[in-house]
Amino acid sequence: MSEEFSMLIPHNQTENDVAFSRGMETYFSHSLGTNMDKLRNFTKFVPRQALSQFLAKNELFKHVVNIHGHIIECGVFLGGGLMTWAQLSAIYEPVNHVRRIVGFDTFTGFPAISEKDKGQNPDYAVTGGLATRAYEDLQEAIRLYDLNRPVGHIPRLELVVGDAIQTIPQYLQDNQHLVVALLYLDFDLFEPTRVALETFLPRMPKGALIAFDELDQAAWPGETLAVLETLGLRNLKVQRFPFTPQLSYAILE
Repeated sequence: MSEEFSMLIPHNQTENDVAFSRGMETYFSHSLGTNMDKLRNFTKFVPRQALSQFLAKNELFKHVVNIHGHIIECGVFLGGGLMTWAQLSAIYEPVNHVRRIVGFDTFTGFPAISEKDKGQNPDYAVTGGLATRAYEDLQEAIRLYDLNRPVGHIPRLELVVGDAIQTIPQYLQDNQHLVVALLYLDFDLFEPTRVALETFLPRMPKGALIAFDELDQAAWPGETLAVLETLGLRNLKVQRFPFTPQLSYAILE
């Protein structure tokens, strides 16, 4: 099992969790069929927790499918979330050539860690933490995605590389037309989350969604503190899904 990109917090894992991860690594490699066969039968291999996250994001997307505007993902990591929005867009709104799915990430890890980011996850919360260098990998994923969707000659996905504290204001300056239907916050850290909220919130109409990946999480206090400083929790009806504990969201009213 590759530990480089593992997001599992060791003290939360049981012996069965570790055995499952190691066993699935081996099983996937040696299971019957080609890689495409395995992808077509993905439920044999995908962990229950990942399926739960996918189902939750499907519910979020169904809410905004009739809300005009872009989908902004703050924190791309290896690209699973970004490509989830992209695939759902191709399925639910195949000819919506106006919608863009825009992902912001350094791909080289956290640019800096502030005092507000120091929680119960010291191994990852360091400068350069959670670096993936996945930009080129995702470019190929996007190229193949475009081959397999309607209106594939019109771009639907954008990757914005760099420190979001600078790239988010610059993106708005370069895209004065921007409307945001869904803002997905997964930067983990206080300062880029604050900048994202302050920049994109004025571009979000009623009915748009803000989704949180680390709200109320001791490992990453920065996201909660950024929400408190910008929006205030009393101004939000924060909701969740019963089948996945991490993701939460609020509908703008």
